[in-house]
Amino acid sequence: MTMPRASAAQPRRRVIRPRRGAALVTVMIVAVVAVTIALASSMLVMGTSLTQRASERAALVDDAALTGLEEARNRLNAKLDSLPLTGYQTFEDGATLSGSLVRRWTWASRIGNVDSLGNAGEYGVQAEIISKALDASGVVAIRRALVYQSSFARYAYFTDVGRNASGSILWFANKWTASGPLHSNDSIYIADGTPPQAIFKDIVTTAKGVYNAADGQFDKGAAQIVARIALPGTADLNILRNIASRAGYLFTPSYTTGDSANTTMRIEFVAVDADGDGNTTGPDDGYFRVYQQTNNTLGAGWAAGRPIVPPAGATGPLDSTLYSPNCGVTVTVGALTATPMRFSQVLESAGGTYRLKMILKQDAFDNPNARCFLGGDPRLTATGVFTAADAGGQWLPRTAGSVPPLVAARPDGAYLWPLSTSLNPNFRGAIFVEGRVGVSGTVRGRVTLAARNNVVVLDDLRQATNPGTASGTCKADDDIIGIFAGENVLWADNMLQSPQQRRKNDNSGWLLPREDFSPSPAKPDLQLHAITLALRSVATERPSPPSGLGTAYWVDRGVVRQVGGRIQQRAGQGSTFSGTNVHGYISDISFNRCAMSYPPPYFPTTQKWAVSQYFELDPQGFSISDWFARR
Repeated sequence: MTMPRASAAQPRRRVIRPRRGAALVTVMIVAVVAVTIALASSMLVMGTSLTQRASERAALVDDAALTGLEEARNRLNAKLDSLPLTGYQTFEDGATLSGSLVRRWTWASRIGNVDSLGNAGEYGVQAEIISKALDASGVVAIRRALVYQSSFARYAYFTDVGRNASGSILWFANKWTASGPLHSNDSIYIADGTPPQAIFKDIVTTAKGVYNAADGQFDKGAAQIVARIALPGTADLNILRNIASRAGYLFTPSYTTGDSANTTMRIEFVAVDADGDGNTTGPDDGYFRVYQQTNNTLGAGWAAGRPIVPPAGATGPLDSTLYSPNCGVTVTVGALTATPMRFSQVLESAGGTYRLKMILKQDAFDNPNARCFLGGDPRLTATGVFTAADAGGQWLPRTAGSVPPLVAARPDGAYLWPLSTSLNPNFRGAIFVEGRVGVSGTVRGRVTLAARNNVVVLDDLRQATNPGTASGTCKADDDIIGIFAGENVLWADNMLQSPQQRRKNDNSGWLLPREDFSPSPAKPDLQLHAITLALRSVATERPSPPSGLGTAYWVDRGVVRQVGGRIQQRAGQGSTFSGTNVHGYISDISFNRCAMSYPPPYFPTTQKWAVSQYFELDPQGFSISDWFARR
């Protein structure tokens, strides 16, 4: 058997087989991607959760800090805590908050306190509260609030009790008008009669209610019922005392006599053209003088210009007015020369009987140029020139501050005390009298006059720039004066303000009173540019006729034309009526709206703290002691 011959060699067929492990790699890649996506998703969820938790913790801590601010403010308003005049107060020191792991620190300090060169405190009491909160994980938040107390100068009228000292209701009547905000902690009593018996041009608030509201005119809506607002007290007086003492403007009467309204010390404000520019509205143009009665030689009421008791030895029906050393004439009367002469000096040394001397004095009294002046006034001297001392007392020489050359050259240059911080760097706007004091004159500057007892307005008290005629803008350097009395603010009963009567020349009776003895061109009205605050009353001294004097001889003294505000514990009495006769003063009160923005310096406040602004502080390296050290 023959086998076939093999043919030529044929190409070998290539067999393609799958690569081992490729699928596994793909699966692994897909798995990794899937795991990565899952992990990323998980991390995202976890990160979101962590962020949310951190945010929640931060919000919780921040809320704790904000709550600390409000709790501190509420404690201040509730009088549970107080702020020191200097430094800062710690309210909470790492206190653990209930139901949480958050700890909190809270501090507060005044802004513009008496140690500060800033003037913030001069426009009302301001403070800052700082609250720091920290949780167990180290999340921290620090918050700061600026708070303030509104000044009592914002009120045109404020009273704590609407009755006089005897318990009688004092009614708003005869179109009595309040041109600014009014508040009473008592009911507001409006007289029953033809409306409007009272006109309220601004917001009215009361802690109780309004009697006969239908007889009043409320231009800004009905009276609102609000919480009682407490008056300031002795502590507020002492704050002003300390501020005045630092400036060297703390005065204590060295001699007192007479009743509580008889002032033996008086302060007279003087506006001087210190820079020679022809006006008295410059920053260094404001001054005051202080007169201190030192004895009784010229009568107990010499400094305040009050009628005196006739001297010993006088006989017959006595006329104390004609013995007054505070009154005189400045022109020729009979044998008198043009030299200023007191009634009590009129031919007193000449011969003749008591009646003859009295007739000559009565003639001098009748002279149309007869005027009365406060003790120490240059117009009562023989020369009419300022005299440092007289028989009854002396002007106090300046012991603090300095004056420009033009002022120093004046006869009274050494007795003028500046109302300028450039002339007395320690002056912060406060003058304090440890006792009772009289006040008058022209104020150039910003000042609060405070006294432990009564402040008696002896004569006109005006601003150099009249608040009634100023433009509608208010500026931080506007003239303004606040009066703060630990007892009463009184309109004086003296020879200048009260109409005076004299005996007839035949000694048969009395002549009806004259009303023009004040040297003021506004006589017999009393001009007053001031915000007055009394811890008792703002009132007229002796608003009723003295015992034994006919009502016709105790007549209308005029009108107290006040531009400012009247704040008092108990509504004071201005006048009484006997038929058609008015005894005392009628009040005409206009509101100085600039006092709302720029009140008198360090004038007492309502003691209610309100928030003005919030801030967040950087906790990095924060130190509370360093913070307040920089303030």
